[in-house]
Amino acid sequence: MSARIASASFVAACMLAAAVGAPRAQAPVAVGRAADPAAAAPSRWAADVARVDAELQMRSLVADDPRGRWVAGRLDATDPVAQVRNYAAARAAVPREPLYLASLAFACQQAVQPSLTECDVVDRLADWATRDADNGVPQLILAGKAVRRGNNDDAVGYLQQAAAKPRMDDYGTRGALVIWEYVMALPIDVDRAAKAEAAAAYAEAPQGAALGLAVACGGNALPASRRAACAEAGAALAERGATFAARAAGATIAERTATDGAMTERVRARRAANDAERARCAAKDLDAQQGAEAADAATRARAVAAWDAQMRAKAQKGEAAACGGA
Repeated sequence: MSARIASASFVAACMLAAAVGAPRAQAPVAVGRAADPAAAAPSRWAADVARVDAELQMRSLVADDPRGRWVAGRLDATDPVAQVRNYAAARAAVPREPLYLASLAFACQQAVQPSLTECDVVDRLADWATRDADNGVPQLILAGKAVRRGNNDDAVGYLQQAAAKPRMDDYGTRGALVIWEYVMALPIDVDRAAKAEAAAAYAEAPQGAALGLAVACGGNALPASRRAACAEAGAALAERGATFAARAAGATIAERTATDGAMTERVRARRAANDAERARCAAKDLDAQQGAEAADAATRARAVAAWDAQMRAKAQKGEAAACGGA
């Protein structure tokens, strides 16, 4: 066990856990719609998923390639030292991969004593922002850091920069695909449907963009200048966030800080459109999950193929765009 002890910083811990971490996969959740009396039925693949989980945990201990080190870092949510070292190894090996840049930047936001060399040698958040210049998410995190330092002017500047960026992506869907591919390729003799359910359990998208904005724009007594900047950044996230969760968070902040009624109505219309697309996307995912439970092998194969296609589309375009959102 590491001698380093993580600080009790609530914001940093929440940001790390949601933005880059993922819990160990457990037995898959029940399959079925909420109104379905069979919704509480366990997956037929529960035992196989447990085998996949054990194999994945074992491999994470000896990973030595960039993707394997990133996966190991993703599984190290409760060990910030191991997580940072794994992410740093992946980033050093493939320095232009935005997923590795973002993951390491988020991980380094958690305060650890003594501080970690991998985080001290380079400002990892600035490194990400510089190498991913058209992405507004690093600026959202920088704005939150400025607020914690009590620097309102810097926070406003970062929020305005974020609002002007053409993309808002914390690479949650890209990470989900990496996990998916890694699990699906494990050399373990179980049905591919079982692997798919295990992979999906690990692949829950992080919410770094949403948390960054919440840190910068939380509270009820915002200075007028930051309130206006929060409204702009929130509206931009509601329109251009890569995930529906990020868009929902942006809409919430934008509604609360809107500078006029017209902006409020625009944001509400955007939220309604996002919610409708999110519901359709969730239905597709649930159909694939239910198909993976089928007794017929051909039905399962089609479901897993559809699930795979959805994961790839989300990673390439972002969840909202892949599901038909603007």
